Amino acid sequence: MVLDDKVALVLVKLGHLAVQRDREAYLRGLVDLCSQAVDAERCTVYVVDQKRNELWARVAQRTATEIRLPIGQGLAGQAAATGETINVPDAYADARFDRNVDMRTGFRTVNMLVVPVWGGDGNNIVGVLQALNKRNGAFERRDQMLLEQIAESVGPVLEHIPLEG
Repeated sequence: MVLDDKVALVLVKLGHLAVQRDREAYLRGLVDLCSQAVDAERCTVYVVDQKRNELWARVAQRTATEIRLPIGQGLAGQAAATGETINVPDAYADARFDRNVDMRTGFRTVNMLVVPVWGGDGNNIVGVLQALNKRNGAFERRDQMLLEQIAESVGPVLEHIPLEG
């Protein structure tokens, strides 16, 4: 099987991330990898906080804002609640889209690709990968497959990421 350049890049970077021991550096690297893989303007990695029943992100590209949202709220919250990948070509036309984060950060979301991250046992959602604004057009099936591949690889790691500290 011949791997194209983008898949090869993802596999190499996932290998580099696998040996990263610093939580913040791991999350920053994962955010960068996701945006490169699907050619997104911005990406966010959310970790599920089971105790609070919410998603938590402190590492998102080009923003220092900590984001917390209830599971079920917004598209990332929906993916965490349902376990389904969500690909929305026009965020503001989708009733599930939560505009509050855009309003808080000053960012304008056009389109989104949101992928749940399953834990090592395959039974629990431990995080969500969210890509915003594909640089040329809308996210395609190929982008979805790449982000799902990344999610599958990082699930066992995200499951053990401490939420505090």
